[in-house]
Amino acid sequence: MKKVNVEILNTLARIAEANDDSNIKFCAAIVRGNKIVSYGFNRNKSHPFQAKFSKNPEAIFLHAEVHAIKNALRELSVEELKNTELYITRVKKPKAGDKHFVWGLAKPCCGCERAIAEFGIKRTIYTTDENGKYEVL
Repeated sequence: MKKVNVEILNTLARIAEANDDSNIKFCAAIVRGNKIVSYGFNRNKSHPFQAKFSKNPEAIFLHAEVHAIKNALRELSVEELKNTELYITRVKKPKAGDKHFVWGLAKPCCGCERAIAEFGIKRTIYTTDENGKYEVL
């Protein structure tokens, strides 16, 4: 099995921390050959691409995973997207008032899992609630 690039997860964590567009701090990236092709963020904005993959009719705000896929399609064909990986990081503060962020669980929701499957992304790597630990789908 191909090795996970933890530095990509750490990079996404730093980017997620800086995202002021959402209280839920996720950052995702489509990766091809250890190179980031596109980024995606949770957005407090609806988008028809997200609506197609929402887990319910009210879940229309753009998720980081779907946003990264949408952005990757500017650079890659649907066929090329099948040879990519999706990295997802969530950061959170362990307690109210903490200044430092730690990793949080970033497992894709069922709607994002449908998008990942539809585009044939070969592997998904996401952070867990244990700082420095990740899971691979």
